[in-house]
Amino acid sequence: MSRFPQALTIFATFFGLAQSADNGLWPMQKFKSSSIQAPYMNVTKMGPTEPGFLFLTPHDIIRQTGYPAIYSDDGQLVWQGPSGNYSALQPQVLNGEPVMAYWSGYVSLGFGFGGISIVNSSYDEIHRVTLDCEAENFVTIYDPMKFASCIDIHESEITDNGTILVTAVNVTQADLSSIGGPKDGWIQDALVYEIDIKTNEILFRWSAYEHIDQVPLSDVRAPLKGSGGTKADPYGYPHLNSIAKYGDSYLVSSRFMCSLFFIASNGSVTWQLHGLTGGDFELGLGTTFCQQHDARFQFQSDERVTISLHNNDNADFTGHTALTTGMVLDVELQGSKRVTLKSRMWDAAEPVYAESQGSYQPLGNGHVLQAHGGTPKIEEYDENGAVVMRARFGYDNTMHTYRTYRYPWVGRPATKPNAVACLDGRNGKPVVYASWNGATDVEHWKVYSGTVVKQTAVRNGFETAILVDGLTSSDSVVVEAVGGVGDGMRSESAKVGQC
Repeated sequence: MSRFPQALTIFATFFGLAQSADNGLWPMQKFKSSSIQAPYMNVTKMGPTEPGFLFLTPHDIIRQTGYPAIYSDDGQLVWQGPSGNYSALQPQVLNGEPVMAYWSGYVSLGFGFGGISIVNSSYDEIHRVTLDCEAENFVTIYDPMKFASCIDIHESEITDNGTILVTAVNVTQADLSSIGGPKDGWIQDALVYEIDIKTNEILFRWSAYEHIDQVPLSDVRAPLKGSGGTKADPYGYPHLNSIAKYGDSYLVSSRFMCSLFFIASNGSVTWQLHGLTGGDFELGLGTTFCQQHDARFQFQSDERVTISLHNNDNADFTGHTALTTGMVLDVELQGSKRVTLKSRMWDAAEPVYAESQGSYQPLGNGHVLQAHGGTPKIEEYDENGAVVMRARFGYDNTMHTYRTYRYPWVGRPATKPNAVACLDGRNGKPVVYASWNGATDVEHWKVYSGTVVKQTAVRNGFETAILVDGLTSSDSVVVEAVGGVGDGMRSESAKVGQC
């Protein structure tokens, strides 16, 4: 029951990323020793960056391909997973071990139906978190079509307690007359779940519509545009896109309501920070935001919280073009209840006006990594707010990723290295190509013909081309990794052929 081709096009259209032949195709890396094809990552550095690899889910709209991927920040591919629909890739820690969590499944008009894969450093899936659609009484726009799991595309945050936070969308009947819609209308009710990773047990559930007195329709900034009249075309209320847990409460971001909600364990809304009106707070100079993503606490006390977010402030319905920025806000919870701008950052030389998606990640030494989702550009800033790295992996309107993170990672692939040996048709010289998808710390490659080491070469990116004199078409070779956790691992034997 594959819907990938149709769903990918719908996904792109929703996020304002319509296909554009005028932009052409972004060039792809191709390799001799692997069938993998990956977009080039064009990196420019203006200063020292923090250590770690870049984790993202590039989605090529024109080619209609997507995959989870890791890059080094010199632009080299490190690992690429299988093709499909992916979102919310996030490197994290589970039970003291580094893991990656990412969503995969079926995408629709800004939401999806799927599950969360949690993979270890060998890229093996160790958990698959799902949400039973029937048990939770989900209705979808594709009803009566059924889905095995109804987790949405937007979140995959692992907690310290071995649980994971996810979103879901349930099509629900609702009275839309207060905003000019039908009394017997339909909405995309947004839900928050906390699920035990090992058992799939639901530990917390929250529905926006069930708390509509505190999460009112009147705060939604997205116009109806004729939606909400049928189950197949529900109104986008309220479009949640990030969740984080602090103590027993949850910080939830609603894109279409331009709001952050702090929700208690009993489901009540403790406070609302509305990016345009303030909500329960008074907005100070420069603190307005809207259509935001990836909201997180950077500091929390009873008196004050510090919140970082990626401020898009653009959508296909806003009627204006606003600069996309990263923001850090101080919010006084008591007394003045004033919101103060702590920092705001953007790349003045190459500004971005993103309509969708995006992330803001504080790094060490005051650095920040910012990605712009619908605009395929990544930036790192230093402690003074200066851009020290720009990376681009696609043309505008042809490529996107939901978020990007920088994280230390030691890949321990369960597979063997790959080797291809051939005689270059142009000059007849023998070349051995060596690669190992997901390996992060190979230092050198040794090339064996029989028991003899024919050549040793420094690893050079995802694939290393090694000139080896004296090989003929009757010879076979094996490559061996030198250094790192895979030291001594050898490829299968490869017979010398023609390039």
